[in-house]
Amino acid sequence: MTSSTVRRGSRRRRPVLVPAVLLLALAGVGATAALGGLRQAPPEGPPQRRAGEEVDQDLFRTKVEGAVVRSMPTDPDDPDSPKESVLELSLKVYNEAMNSVPLQTLEDALLRVAPPQGEPLTDPPAGQGAAKWRHGGSIPGEGVPGRLLPPRRTSTVLLRFRGNAGPGAQPPPFPDVLDIDLGHYENHEDALTGRHWTQLVNGDDGMPEVVAHVTVPVRKAV
Repeated sequence: MTSSTVRRGSRRRRPVLVPAVLLLALAGVGATAALGGLRQAPPEGPPQRRAGEEVDQDLFRTKVEGAVVRSMPTDPDDPDSPKESVLELSLKVYNEAMNSVPLQTLEDALLRVAPPQGEPLTDPPAGQGAAKWRHGGSIPGEGVPGRLLPPRRTSTVLLRFRGNAGPGAQPPPFPDVLDIDLGHYENHEDALTGRHWTQLVNGDDGMPEVVAHVTVPVRKAV
């Protein structure tokens, strides 16, 4: 028997082959651990929406249609009055409630209307100086009493923003893009009286929760 003869009853062990993909994965885990351990993915922000996409606010279903800068008379009742430039934000809003809802309820759910990383076009918080902008909302639909969103109907809502400049001062420039954060409502019922009301949903930080973020380019009317 030569030296290369294998004894009967014994077997050579074959080398264990580890797939290359697994080796790369193990190497990656080791490198991550060496740099401080496995990190969790950053939390996701609110859903991003574009102009014309519907946002479910529970009480409302809202579409931000667009934004445009146009010239309008300073006195709506006098078309010959001096003209001024306004930024007009248009929305389509379906009121889910069985009764009319004040337009202010919708405006309260527009948590932020501002240029990217800029100051809001709505009223600033108390104690942060005078507002650079003033705005007003309207529902130009037929048969709508005042500023009420009729029940179970889609209404056009217009929000107009004007620069709040003093005498002789130039108003602030209109932004090219608007970022709009929308909140949502939840229904409540008083167990004793049966009274119902809605309230903006707050996040863990106690601030109203953003249900969607809409980015809208601002057009210039021809």
